[in-house]
Amino acid sequence: MVAYNSSLLAHMMYGMAKVELLYFDGCPGYRKAEQSLKDALSREGIRSEVELVAVNTDEEAGALGFPGSPTVRVDGRDLFQVDEREDWRLGCRVYVTPEGLKDHPTEGMIRAALRRSPVRAPDASGEPGDPKSVDGEDAEDAWSSGLFGVPFRTLLSREVNRFLKVWTQTLLAPLLTSALYVVVFGYGLGSRIREVEGVPYLQFILPGLILLAVITASYGNTSLSLFDAKRERYIDDVLISPMTPLQIALAYVLGGVLRGLLVGAGTFALAIPLAGLPAERPLLLLAAGLATSVAFASLGVVTGVLATRIDHIFFLSTIVLQPLTFLGGVFYSAEMLPAPLRIATYLDPIFYAVDAFRYAAVGVSDAPPYPALAALVIFAVLAFLGTTELLRRGYKLRY
Repeated sequence: MVAYNSSLLAHMMYGMAKVELLYFDGCPGYRKAEQSLKDALSREGIRSEVELVAVNTDEEAGALGFPGSPTVRVDGRDLFQVDEREDWRLGCRVYVTPEGLKDHPTEGMIRAALRRSPVRAPDASGEPGDPKSVDGEDAEDAWSSGLFGVPFRTLLSREVNRFLKVWTQTLLAPLLTSALYVVVFGYGLGSRIREVEGVPYLQFILPGLILLAVITASYGNTSLSLFDAKRERYIDDVLISPMTPLQIALAYVLGGVLRGLLVGAGTFALAIPLAGLPAERPLLLLAAGLATSVAFASLGVVTGVLATRIDHIFFLSTIVLQPLTFLGGVFYSAEMLPAPLRIATYLDPIFYAVDAFRYAAVGVSDAPPYPALAALVIFAVLAFLGTTELLRRGYKLRY
């Protein structure tokens, strides 16, 4: 038996409820939404008339708490609730339907939304009834509820497809760059520096080169993706979708993490025939690589949000990130340096990620590896939470 919101339906059946369709002329989906709404009301035996409410300015959108066109409200309540925002503006609204993303809710979704109730009506046996589909269509929350619902998977799929479609630039190019580092530094310097801390020089630098590739790929993927979304203005479609800031942050960060780990795995596979790189502690190796990728993918999101010009992204990558990576002990042991440079290396946060990753791969480190890994995990968690909060505030999300 379908779970009815009995008080709402009774209220509406006698024509007492106020049914509004808020719309913006720039979003043509409201015409289909109007027809779906009228059909749903008719089939439910509800006599209320549909009142069209035009929203023409950002000021009106703010006053009405307008999440996008079209929006269906009954007595001022949105049938498809969205999170509260600090900034309401004109825009088109996207709905998750059984057929995919659409610019209007279907009739079945509207009927199911009208029937939903926190306290489900009892069925014939006297037990609480389960919500059913309406004309074969589930309610919207059956499709979009949960952290890993359809909206989240759609955005994540877009982020993954974004770098897979240009794999020669996003995956192959970093592998070639890593191979050049191996040839120039590994074989060139390796002929003069035979060992570092009892490890062949080529094996010593390879963990740092792998992590360098992971950092660059993770950061570059998310920073450029967010900036492009702002510049091309399709970030608005993401913001009006039925996703929480946590889901948006997670989708972008996971896209960057996946690219970073693919590049890292490819570089590791390249290193095996070149140097016979071992993996003495594979779980620790995976944990260090994953935490590093999450941290820098999150920082990439922050950069993409805050950047107002493409120069800002490349400035941070070239002037800040790359020098910190090279000074993070990729090509040398901190113990080989004079005291001032050794102190500078120990102050470099990337050093601890490289050191923990090297310990997991070849078993040597300059700093205690497990405290370094713990600090890396904490940094990754804080970076992700900061990213989520920044997206929640909506700061500089419009170009």
